[in-house]
Amino acid sequence: MLQKVPRGLLPMSVLLASGLACQFQGFNRGQESEIPATLSTVQEGQPTPAPARAEDLARATVQVVALDREGEGWVPLWSGSGSVIDPSGIILTNQHVVDRSLYDFEAVGIAVTNSSDQPPSPAYLAEIVAQDSQLDLAVVRVVSDLEGNAVTIQLPHVEVGDSDAIEIGDRLRILGYPGIGGETITFTEGAVSGFTLERGIAGRAWIKTDATIAGGNSGGLGANEQGELVGIPTIVTSGSEYGETVDCRPLADTDRDGDIDGSDTCVPVGGFINALRPVNLALLLIEAARQGRAYEPVRDATSAPSTSGSSDEPAFTNLVFSDGVTEADQPTQLWYALPTSPKNVCVFWDYGGMNNGLPWSSYWFINGQLDESSSISGQGWGGGSRGNWWTCLSNTAGAASGVYEIVLEVDGKVVATDAVFVGGDRALATFQLVNGSQRSICEVNLSPSGARNWGQNDLGAAASVSPGGSQDLTLASGAYDLRLLGCEGDSLLEKFQLSIEGTYQLEFPH
Repeated sequence: MLQKVPRGLLPMSVLLASGLACQFQGFNRGQESEIPATLSTVQEGQPTPAPARAEDLARATVQVVALDREGEGWVPLWSGSGSVIDPSGIILTNQHVVDRSLYDFEAVGIAVTNSSDQPPSPAYLAEIVAQDSQLDLAVVRVVSDLEGNAVTIQLPHVEVGDSDAIEIGDRLRILGYPGIGGETITFTEGAVSGFTLERGIAGRAWIKTDATIAGGNSGGLGANEQGELVGIPTIVTSGSEYGETVDCRPLADTDRDGDIDGSDTCVPVGGFINALRPVNLALLLIEAARQGRAYEPVRDATSAPSTSGSSDEPAFTNLVFSDGVTEADQPTQLWYALPTSPKNVCVFWDYGGMNNGLPWSSYWFINGQLDESSSISGQGWGGGSRGNWWTCLSNTAGAASGVYEIVLEVDGKVVATDAVFVGGDRALATFQLVNGSQRSICEVNLSPSGARNWGQNDLGAAASVSPGGSQDLTLASGAYDLRLLGCEGDSLLEKFQLSIEGTYQLEFPH
């Protein structure tokens, strides 16, 4: 287990179902699809040129639809997007787009892009040949036309690039079928704004971008300037039937009562995507699909073991911040406040009571504002029942200064929060609490001003300050909000914007 240790300002020697709108029409048995000649002009055995223009990328983008049969036709249940990565009809998408765990639909439909100003044309049925729920990636392969007749095709496709080669500031072009604002393909553009690292995934876990990507683009095409596929826009399900998007969640203790519940103002978290799964994470799925063999997930060798389920309630505890991760999945250095422009802002925690597959989320707030591109929503847990975990923001240009807050959620319930200063001219300081009352103090929350939640108990789970006693807490200098609780969870004192420098003594009551 990762043990709770004092955090040092200086290094101690010791980070929805995509609003999948049913915008899809025309999957009717016996209806002929108008497939343009451009989809079959490449001669058998000749490679298709890698698309570079936006219109070429559009033709390599398809709509992926979950279908059920109704009479002689097909009924669309929900839709997402996909990228054709092989002219024979191999398509990369998100796993949740073709996930049968919520509703066991009958077939996967593929609609192709004939023209950028027209809805996609229903054309094929596909089979799922490789999928990974933790990565939320899947590969499907065209097997027939809508009548079930086998087909041999040559589709426009996109070449698979190297997602490890892109850097901060590189341009991204993103295409897909968002399901809002009409039924035609949508193109957006933006820059790489950073990366997210995550335990159990070697290298980059997410590509952050400032491009606005609407929900139905899930599984779509994220291309670099050379027209190569480098990322898959990804938003995951909320767990509701048919993948309805969760637009607003209570993630901040806005009434400052110590609980995050329905009485707090909700924070919008759904409807748009600002992160992409790096395509390098899909290489093993693609290889398995091309070779016609079963896909076996390969996880980072240092990730926590997949253990059996637990009857305990999920708990995330002992949050600590670091500027990096060692090869042994431990903090490189622990900090009370991180220095200016760190390349990584990481949070580590212990966990228990978890089951593989449980949806979990990590929401990052920077200066009180939700940073959607750094946040993970509803990802399937893969670390087993207990152990320790971490997630990081990663930015080669250095993280901006401010208050960084993490909110950890399991199965729709907030289980832990904490915040840390990044940057600023800070020194070590001491907060000295003197209990002059007749009651024990069992919880002290010192939260950097600007954070939206109270954070952890700075006394630790088993500690208290008895009547007549005192407690010294080491922290970084700066402005803090303070809350003291009694042993019954009752509020004893709240103070805001305390300027803590050097040694700050507070006598309770005062």
